[in-house]
Order: sequence, then structure tokens, then C-alpha cells
Amino acid sequence: MKKLIAAAIVSLTAVVASAETLTIYTDRPTARVQPIADQFKAQTGADVVIIEKAYADVLAQIQAEGEATPADLIFTKDLVFLSDLTQKGLLQPLASASVKSRVAPAMKDLNDNWIGITYRARTLVYAPDRVNPSEISDYADLADAKWAGRVCMRTSKGTYNVALIASLVHHKGATAAKDIMAGILDNLAVDVYPNDTAMMTAMANGICDIGIANTYYLAGMLDQNPNFPIKPLFANQNSTGAHVNGSGVGIVKYSKKAALAEQFISLMLQENNQLWLSGSHMEYPAALGVTPNTLIKDWGTFKVDPTNWTVIGESVPAAKEIIKELDYK
Repeated sequence: MKKLIAAAIVSLTAVVASAETLTIYTDRPTARVQPIADQFKAQTGADVVIIEKAYADVLAQIQAEGEATPADLIFTKDLVFLSDLTQKGLLQPLASASVKSRVAPAMKDLNDNWIGITYRARTLVYAPDRVNPSEISDYADLADAKWAGRVCMRTSKGTYNVALIASLVHHKGATAAKDIMAGILDNLAVDVYPNDTAMMTAMANGICDIGIANTYYLAGMLDQNPNFPIKPLFANQNSTGAHVNGSGVGIVKYSKKAALAEQFISLMLQENNQLWLSGSHMEYPAALGVTPNTLIKDWGTFKVDPTNWTVIGESVPAAKEIIKELDYK
């Protein structure tokens, strides 16, 4: 039965793939990748097929298709997913030194299985009329009793807080990370929110005073309403640096078009496309030397945690265990 399902999936997907086609599986919006695909076709003559699905569906399809998959690249949104793909052996190493040199060492796999494309900070956000930023500097500060009834958080579902907790595990150990998260959850003003947008809206409405969010969510809200009364505070600037996470791309293990795939990755890392990818989602460009041209540039530079994302990914199982033990919804 599994073989029949795999064959059916391959036959459906293969009708759009050919020897002159580069196929990308992604959990990112197709519209965000399409302009780069159009450039790629103009430069190389190769068609680009973009298949957009949730990560779980991308993974299931790749695994079902096996060696027969038409996929050449996987472009996904999160270090947790990049780590998962690597651990499952579904990627092959990048070969191009010029491609690998374009991003900071933290944002590429230690064995070159993937490379970062954009990133965001998951950092502190606060209501400036109720919080003096000098009162807080570290993620762990949110566990202090002084913030009791003043903290908002989003759910642990998804990957953003999983990766953040994995970062805490890496830097402080599992016991300390669990204690920090227990303290933060004890300080919640209300139950967790489904997403960062809802959480910050609650903060703006006075339900809570401080929380943790991805920078692009706040940037998007400020882009729509410049008077939105929430500000970012980059965490851990006197220690490890702010936790960052981001999108990355890797070449599928079974692809026979690795050289063509690396050309596409190289194009993604060119300045014009870095600015497009950054601007379309209010993220930071991963390519070295490229400065964002959206409102996030006004927040200035900040110290980024230099820990390699692969290393953070190694602590994901421990982070998930903490979430389970604390019943963090």
C-alpha cells in the first residue's frame, strides 16, 4: 500500500517536472519565491516548479516519494524543521564555497546540509507606558516575581517557542531552562494566546505589559499602524545575544540537479533578492553585508546569539520534554 501511495504521489508531481525543471518544496508562500524563480528562468532557461505545503506535508511527501522524488530543494521557515530534515538524512551537502561564505557561520549547518536565507529575533516586546526597559534585559528576567500577572505568551504549539527553549537549554542546561519557563508561565496575566499578533494586541489593550515575540510580527503591526504602542527590546545584549531563528534552504538528498539547485540558492542570496525576501516579510537578510530597507532598520543593530542553529536544534528534544512536563499549552 505504501508503495502504491508513493507511486501515485510521484506520478502526480512528476507531470510538472522535467530534466529542465528545478522543483522546490516549501512551506513559505509561493508569491515570496516566484520573483526569484522568474529571474532564475531568465538566467538559466530552467523552469522552476514551486510546491507549497505545510512542513508536515512536505516531509510526508518527500518520505513517501523516496529516491523517486522530483524535489530538488526544500525551503522552510524554521531551524527546528531544518534540524529535522538533517536528522532524517533528507539533505545533501552544499558544495559551493561562494554560496557557503555568504552567511554568518551560525546560519549554516555544520555539515553544510542547509544555509540560512532570512532570520528574525524572538525577543522581548513591551508596553513603554508601563515598562521601563532598564528593568529587564534577559529572557530569564520574565521569571522574576516582579512580573507576576504582567506577562503574555503565545502557545508552545508551532516551533518558535520550541526553538527559544532549546536555546535556553543549550546556554543554561535543561534544569535551569525548565525553571525559567516555569517562572514565566507562573507570571502569565492570562492563558497563552494562539499567536504573537493576538498576544501583542492584548498587550496594547492593557491586559499584560511584556512578552516575547518574533520581530517580524511586531514590524508588520507597526507597518499597518505606526502608533501601535508596543516596542521591541533585544534580549541578552550583555550575555549570549538575542535568540534568532529563520528560514533556510537545502538540496534534497536524492536530487540529481545539485549544481542547478546551488545556482538557485546563490540567486536567493544576492542582495536584490535578499532585500525582496526581507522586505516581503519584515525579516533580516541572512547574507552578510546586506542591511534591511524596511522599518526594522530603525531598530538598529543588535547582538545576535552566535550559536550555530544546528547546535540549537540538538536541544529541541529536551525543549519539547520541558514543554510537556510544564503542561505548557
